[in-house]
Amino acid sequence: MQEHSLATALDNIVVILFEPQDVVNVGAVIRVMSNFGLKRLRLVEPAAWDAYRVEGIAHHTRPIIDAVEFYPNLAAALADCGFVLGTTARKRGTRRERLTPRQAAPLMLEAATKSPGTPAALLFGREDTGLPNEALDDCHALLTIPTGATNPSLNLAQAALVVIYELFLATQAGDEVVSVEPSAAPISAGQEPSGVPPRRGEPASVVQAIELLQQDARLATGTEREQMFKALAELLWKLYPNTTEERVTYSLTRLRAVLLRAAPRHDESRAIAHLFHHLIQVVGRDKPAKVEE
Repeated sequence: MQEHSLATALDNIVVILFEPQDVVNVGAVIRVMSNFGLKRLRLVEPAAWDAYRVEGIAHHTRPIIDAVEFYPNLAAALADCGFVLGTTARKRGTRRERLTPRQAAPLMLEAATKSPGTPAALLFGREDTGLPNEALDDCHALLTIPTGATNPSLNLAQAALVVIYELFLATQAGDEVVSVEPSAAPISAGQEPSGVPPRRGEPASVVQAIELLQQDARLATGTEREQMFKALAELLWKLYPNTTEERVTYSLTRLRAVLLRAAPRHDESRAIAHLFHHLIQVVGRDKPAKVEE
């Protein structure tokens, strides 16, 4: 990637704050965005909003403030996004690999550059509880900021500063943007090893994701992904009509993670959804409907 395309990639990255509770924190995030070249902010059900107060906190950021978009739920905020990077501070029992900000930056920039019609989303949770598990299930990749054990908690603005700084720093690296230092190992390696040899110091999953994103095709949007997952859920119920909702939810969560890790293009997501619908019809000929207890 050329430097000018990397810089342009920042224009195709949206920062999404899920249920922010304090307008001061929102203002601080806007200040960080302005410092490092990000311009697009989406707020999902903010507890409060005061543009005048925000501008008093984040001076010289009026263009960003005027362009803030508000959404009633996360699904609506992600509907047009082709790649979603979620931030989390806790393991929450997930087996999914969590990247450091430095490892995640290449994925965000590649997604924003190669799929200009669909923004890449950087997703932060609310200050007190972070992102719910349902939101993490919508993410292609998860990011955790390594901190000391004595006081590991970062507030929203601090976390945004670290992550957005790494994005900006990666745009200054030219063709070396995909380079990761040997010390920057994945925090939690829950994925199976790949047959693709990683570059020195890079986890295999990062290399795979970058190679997928380098294909010149638009990534599936949030709406297209949800259509695929809805068909998958319907297929699971057709296959196992007498199982429990808990088991179907568990299976769906695991399969969603697999499909998101593949970063399907829009045509691929439609093909997968079509396949699921076809299987639903085939299974429906031989399987009884779900028995209500």
